[in-house]
Amino acid sequence: MLPPRRPTTGPRRTRRKPPHSETNDGTFLTVAAFARTPATRTLASVATRSSLMRALCWRVLCVGLLVCGSASANNIEPLIRSHEPMRPLPTKSDRPLGTGPTYFVEPVNGMDRNDGTKPAPWKTINHAVQQLKPGDTLCLRGGTYFESVTVAALGTAEKPITIRAFPGEVAVLDAGLREFLEAPTGVWEPAPGGAQDEFRSTRTYRSGGGFGNFADSMIPFHRYMNFTDLRSANELYHVGLSDRQDDPVGIYCGPGTRRDPETGRIHVRLSHTQLAGLGKDAYRGETDPRKLPLVISGHEYALRIEGARHLRIQDIVVRGAERSAVLIDRDQEDIDHEAEDIELDGVTLYGSGSALRVSHTKRLRIVNSMLRGHSAPWHSRFTVKNRAGSGYLIVAEGKDFEIAHSELTDHHDCITFHGLDGLRFHHNLVDNFNDDGIEPGPKKARGTTLVYQNLITRTLNPFTAHGNKPIPIDAEPGSGMYVFRNVVDLRQGTYKGPPTEPDPSGKFLNEPTQLVCHDHGSPVHAVYYVYHNTFLLHQKAFRDYYAFCWGSQSRMTTRRVFNNIFVQVEGLPGLNFTGLKADDDFQADANLLWGLKDGPTQTADYFAKFRKSPLFEASQKQYPPGWGANDRLADPQFTSLPANDFRLSSGSPAIDAGIAIPAEWPDTLREFDKGQPDLGAFPLGAEKLRVSRK
Repeated sequence: MLPPRRPTTGPRRTRRKPPHSETNDGTFLTVAAFARTPATRTLASVATRSSLMRALCWRVLCVGLLVCGSASANNIEPLIRSHEPMRPLPTKSDRPLGTGPTYFVEPVNGMDRNDGTKPAPWKTINHAVQQLKPGDTLCLRGGTYFESVTVAALGTAEKPITIRAFPGEVAVLDAGLREFLEAPTGVWEPAPGGAQDEFRSTRTYRSGGGFGNFADSMIPFHRYMNFTDLRSANELYHVGLSDRQDDPVGIYCGPGTRRDPETGRIHVRLSHTQLAGLGKDAYRGETDPRKLPLVISGHEYALRIEGARHLRIQDIVVRGAERSAVLIDRDQEDIDHEAEDIELDGVTLYGSGSALRVSHTKRLRIVNSMLRGHSAPWHSRFTVKNRAGSGYLIVAEGKDFEIAHSELTDHHDCITFHGLDGLRFHHNLVDNFNDDGIEPGPKKARGTTLVYQNLITRTLNPFTAHGNKPIPIDAEPGSGMYVFRNVVDLRQGTYKGPPTEPDPSGKFLNEPTQLVCHDHGSPVHAVYYVYHNTFLLHQKAFRDYYAFCWGSQSRMTTRRVFNNIFVQVEGLPGLNFTGLKADDDFQADANLLWGLKDGPTQTADYFAKFRKSPLFEASQKQYPPGWGANDRLADPQFTSLPANDFRLSSGSPAIDAGIAIPAEWPDTLREFDKGQPDLGAFPLGAEKLRVSRK
């Protein structure tokens, strides 16, 4: 019988450190700062001759890595021993404290028998949250809390409950296995019969170990599903690899972990990636896990919000979960008691299978937050989907959600919300998804989704739908997806998979996206209203479909495509309407098309052939002007394409070139774009699009 996966906490030290003072900013000494001082250089030298001093040095070094971002918070350059971070690491927030009753938790010097005041803080979040009443604030002092926390607190609309980091300090909730972060020298051993650089844990675990990150950079590990891949020397694609888990050759997918289900030991391999063409995306860091701290997943969830109401979570970092960093769900004992009025503000979630899973929840707001996935720089769509198990960064079900001013990055798929009634998704950065982006599911009878003023980049299928072929349903008036004022810049492709032969050029890292709108399983699509957006592709869309595939396969549902700009680097945007019928509930008009290379050489009327076609004539019965009657081929004259400034210059042909959209369609810039509307995401004179945190 295997021992518990989590060791019990050892006895408290008799000599305690002094409690936090008013001047303590809650950050920690980093490896770089430690190494730079003369005293510590001498200490490190002495430590090479003393096992006691080695342990002391390592302990101090680890403290600097317990809270990601502490170095950047103090403007100290951290020493990265793994890989350059993909994204900025979390930093401290200066959000001021409120005026209501406030309690404190401190992971090192606190005690749960204390009263929770600032001089006598509690130790664990799990204990603290059970003491909270409406209007209370719980402050997490800087440090790492190795817990899986369940919150069922009930605030009120007038007196919500707040759980937040202390101002100027970085608080990390870590569901991972503590020993791999704090004392890596003694928890790994070379794996007998393993591959080069393969280590295994010195003890066994019932679960966990499926996901992980380098603690210094938070670069994620690969989740190995078999030992053949973990131990393989091959990094090239070969026939049959995608659908065979028993493949004898395997494929090494970069640093990663696997828990052996037979022995309970966690295996890790941090070998360098050798695939030609990876360039700066190749792993060239430390290969011995005993020499750097790792975040190894432990509990299924780091934070579980269960049936809570009127709750605010602010400025904390959540990581180390086996399934999802945060789960929001109804009360498990009273299934009629749903979570309600939950806000995540300024949080950073490091996902495993997911970063956030939500169900049975009303009124959820995510704002100013960072949701990071499990795709490393050397990961491709193939290695994640077929060799690790794909997943969505966010899985959302419930009613009335808002996701705003946040970053959603680095995963297989971004967000799915089949069972969600009402979503406002705006001012977000959506970047680096090697499969699906925004996935609403098949057509719904009710619910309105607003997707506006976002920046979407490096995503294989930005808008897609999963499902089989259900019977078409009638939708309530006004329901559907309204997609407006977004910039979807897909000029840089995605890493779909490794080559079959060595390719030092690295072209395989940027395979062009060809489908802005797509589906899996041919479901009836959601009702789409697509207007006032700016889309950019590198090369022609799949089958050269009109409007980068918005003009194809509406799947027996309503679709409108008006006043957009479509720019293509190679060739010209297509005019193929295959899959559409003249009696489909489809309308498209007043869109501007342009090809950066071929547009200037075009002399003939680009639309003449289609406008003489039987399909165009037939389309006039359903839409009297005819599909694309007011479309034009012209250079939109962006302010600065090299600088990614897609606002219109004063001489742009997109100015006053649109058609009036119905007043009931939402438009956040309607008052700014009075009169004849301009085309694209930005009316003339508009400010730059500002996404991510305010």
